[in-house]
Amino acid sequence: MADRRILNVEKLASGGDGIAFSNGKVIFVPFSIPGETLLCEITEENTDFFRATVLETVKPSPFRVEALCPLFGICGGCALQHIEYSQQLKLKGQIFAESLGRIAKLHDQEFSLVASAPYGYRNRVELHVSSDQGFGYMERRSDNAIRAPGCPIAVKAISNWLKAQNRKSKPAKELQARIGPKERFIVFAQSGQPSIEGLDAKAQAIVGGRQYRFPLSHFFQSNLSMTELLVEKALSGLSGTRALDLYAGAGLFAAGLAESFSEVTLVESDTQSLEAARENVSQGKARFVPTDVEEWIRAESARSHRGSATAIDWVVADPPRSGLSSSTRTWLKNAPLGGMSYVSCNHATMARDLGDLCSSGWRIESLDVFDFYPQTGHIEALARLTPPKALSTGG
Repeated sequence: MADRRILNVEKLASGGDGIAFSNGKVIFVPFSIPGETLLCEITEENTDFFRATVLETVKPSPFRVEALCPLFGICGGCALQHIEYSQQLKLKGQIFAESLGRIAKLHDQEFSLVASAPYGYRNRVELHVSSDQGFGYMERRSDNAIRAPGCPIAVKAISNWLKAQNRKSKPAKELQARIGPKERFIVFAQSGQPSIEGLDAKAQAIVGGRQYRFPLSHFFQSNLSMTELLVEKALSGLSGTRALDLYAGAGLFAAGLAESFSEVTLVESDTQSLEAARENVSQGKARFVPTDVEEWIRAESARSHRGSATAIDWVVADPPRSGLSSSTRTWLKNAPLGGMSYVSCNHATMARDLGDLCSSGWRIESLDVFDFYPQTGHIEALARLTPPKALSTGG
């Protein structure tokens, strides 16, 4: 017999599902909004949580809107198109604040919320080949891809290309004849024709007036309008002798650092991205280190013990979702530094790292949440921090 319940949605989970509570259980309800009362059916039972689907809306939210995409609810890309955009931003701020309080114990930490264009913002997408030989995205909670008639969150150049391709009967066969039997590939566009992984080795972007080239198959930011604001805030007012860019990628931050510091060290384990950084960052000022951050820290610590390490005026760190490792945080607590710009795509690991650094005397000078990915549960955040005994810098 079906397990049906009236549920009151209380808050939003970081992935975009609503959260309700019933009989001591946490219940995740996709496509719901905090404040709604819903008739739901339990579809999945786990030890720690249940999942449910909505059968009927008993009390709707005033922030509920009609989704723009006909695949919303089927495609796994977006989770929030049913929520009015300003309310999306507010709910994401609540999630971020909750993580700061619960994980970092920073209950009263102030931060700003920076809005994006709600649609047409995404410059980089990963497309999949569907079973009918079209192009699209993975279905929600499925291993199947579905053909997409355009994409409202992508920039027009990508959405129009996708729309034109999928008007054909089997566009994947035509493309695979040129790039091989790839089942998924990256498409990137800022203006003009999109760059297609397999047809193009590299793409080009302009961020803050700086030109970047990068390998299509490797990471680069997906919302360039917001990336420009992020880079500007991360580097504003900085100057000095030595700067360090950890997880440097293709040199997004290092290119700006090289304009205001005498020397910039880029640490990046992805050798292809680092090769791209050689094109993007002033060669006369940059030192390129093809290794992981932890290995560089071990070497830098050894130099420090020998007395051959020099002080670092500013650090930029943009780690993967796992955040800063324990050894990296330990080094940050002890190294002679002027300050740090810490960029994160995961609010939970950022809260962990900020809590650890602040407990050792670091101070958060500013904290900004950038809504890089409207219609999804994801954000990007930037903290500018000063250590207990900061060197004198231009910041």
